[in-house]
Amino acid sequence: MNNKGYTTVFFTLIISVLLLFTFTALEAVKIHMGRVKMLSCVHSMRSSILADYHNMLFERYHLLFMDPTYGTGSAALAEEKMQDYLEVSLNGEKDTNLYTFTVEEIALVDKKDILWKNLSQVKEQVAEYEKAAGALNRIKEVAEKLKENTSDIESAAGETERNGVEIPVSDEDTQKNHVEEQQGPEEKPETEDPRETLKEALKFGILSVVMPGNAISKKEQDFSMSPSAAYEKEQDKIKDNCFQDISFLKSFLKESAGDNDIHPLVQQAAFADYAGSNFSHATEQIPDCVMQCEVEYILKGKSCDYDNLQAVVDEIIWLRMPVNYAYLLTDTEKKSEALTVAAGICTATGTPALMEVVKYLLLGCWAYGETLCEMKALLAGEEIAYCKTKENWNTQLKSLLSGNQTKKVKTGLSYEEYLIILLAGKRGKALDGCYARMLDLMELNIRKEDPAFCITNCVGEMTVQGQIQVDPFFVNEGSAEVYHYYFEENLAY
Repeated sequence: MNNKGYTTVFFTLIISVLLLFTFTALEAVKIHMGRVKMLSCVHSMRSSILADYHNMLFERYHLLFMDPTYGTGSAALAEEKMQDYLEVSLNGEKDTNLYTFTVEEIALVDKKDILWKNLSQVKEQVAEYEKAAGALNRIKEVAEKLKENTSDIESAAGETERNGVEIPVSDEDTQKNHVEEQQGPEEKPETEDPRETLKEALKFGILSVVMPGNAISKKEQDFSMSPSAAYEKEQDKIKDNCFQDISFLKSFLKESAGDNDIHPLVQQAAFADYAGSNFSHATEQIPDCVMQCEVEYILKGKSCDYDNLQAVVDEIIWLRMPVNYAYLLTDTEKKSEALTVAAGICTATGTPALMEVVKYLLLGCWAYGETLCEMKALLAGEEIAYCKTKENWNTQLKSLLSGNQTKKVKTGLSYEEYLIILLAGKRGKALDGCYARMLDLMELNIRKEDPAFCITNCVGEMTVQGQIQVDPFFVNEGSAEVYHYYFEENLAY
């Protein structure tokens, strides 16, 4: 009988130990399987959140960013969405679920918004989007055309430097001219100065000459609270378009000879093509845009279309003018004509010593007038020849702005391509400013449909940190470390 008692106690102990091991194994399996499920749901939540990018920003501008504030200004809404998603994914139908999870904490940290690190995320996405678009070859072709004329401009700058030397007028000559005036010298033939004609035509602005009757709006846009407000706006250089100063003409030609470097053009090809393709400009309007001249705003950052267009037109003119000037110095007939007019002007003013200087100033004025004629054609949607020849020259010196029409060309450059040249030439801080102004336009255009949209709230990368607890099977409280899962997930487009 005593042996039977020992046997009962022995088997009771054995069964207790086996049950303990069984329950421990079941608890361990639950902890392990719970961690597997938690890991799977966290990864699923990551994909779900990344899919919640701003739809209009992607469809219209091909950029992948999400707004964690969902138009409220607070990222707490995104945290709530993540917590709700995890709780539903983890617990499902609680009545039939053996596992019960509690999402204890969710936090968004290290958010890299759209302005982060000089808009590096925007630049990367633009480059990726443009990679297969053939933009690089397009810019290379334009850049090679620019390169072709560099030597001609250098030669023109050298000739102007050598020959356009001002000869000071002596006191004796001054006294002689004064005596002739007092005695009533012979009547000198009057010669109309083309520079005065140009000055008179430009007194109402460049657009009044190259785009008469234009319908470009002068309505001011408020960009005081825009993404670009933190960036310095470019300062326009003041250039002499009256052609009275030979020193300006010399220094400008020297600068222009070194401006046509192909490498920055190639490096900025993606940005230039992206901006040219996705934003409206003076000769190609995109419906439902907040501005008519969006590309011009990206370049110049002024508050109204009219001012932006005028500033861009002025820049294109000074880009074209050295090319036209270089051609004039290779055309002996046109140089001779300029010398004849210069002789008439200097004779009438009693300054024959300045005849050579006036000749080069008149050639500069003529090149500028030719460029205005070309600019008028560009804004009318036509193309112009980049390299000038006798056959495609349009203007006459003595009737510089009178009814000139550009001659049709088989292959040339359009206004849009000149915009791409200007965009592709931006680098450093100037490029960052262009990207920021591009965000201004994106924000304003999207706000027409989504008034609460704020592009500076959008993020392209962030980190989600959280803690999840799985409830135990056989203990009352799961306060031990093994029942808690800490996670940190990086979300990036």
